[in-house]
Amino acid sequence: MPGHRSYPPLPAALRDEWERIEPSGEGAVRYRPSAAILADGTTVECVYLIDAQSYIDSWGVWPEDDPGKQSVRVDDVRAVAESPHRLPAAFANELYAAGESGMAYCIFTLRFSDGTEQAYLGGNAIDFVPLPAGKSMADIVAVLPHEGRRAPQLSVSPYAWCLFGQGESSHRSERQVDSLNG
Repeated sequence: MPGHRSYPPLPAALRDEWERIEPSGEGAVRYRPSAAILADGTTVECVYLIDAQSYIDSWGVWPEDDPGKQSVRVDDVRAVAESPHRLPAAFANELYAAGESGMAYCIFTLRFSDGTEQAYLGGNAIDFVPLPAGKSMADIVAVLPHEGRRAPQLSVSPYAWCLFGQGESSHRSERQVDSLNG
């Protein structure tokens, strides 16, 4: 079936942990920025754990078909919790509501309780950010969407996708087109 993907379902124990993570996002897409503990004991601290249909409706290409995306198999995940590197949901939601700063990118500035600011540049997934030395997520007092173009910018943190359930894309992936063409 063109664009159909089937990932394992999210096990009940993981679903309970996943549902405790405050979502961010806009419209039909709800991210739950997670840290995932894998079967081998490693922790992936920046993971978007999301159902396959919501993912493909928003992103249009499966993570394994996009060389710019990293992914984690849901079968390898043993536990999830809120990521220690996620922006507080209220600030992330403010950025999602503001939309892109330009074609497929977002620039924003975080203001901290001591009055300092840090600018960031990222794509359209902006939940994970590295903080300046000595700062914590609790120190953030404001987010300024689309501000910081002339300031030194940090990139948003690298992250991985972890999809579960079924999804149907209306477009064939490059991998499917290549296999049809022989």
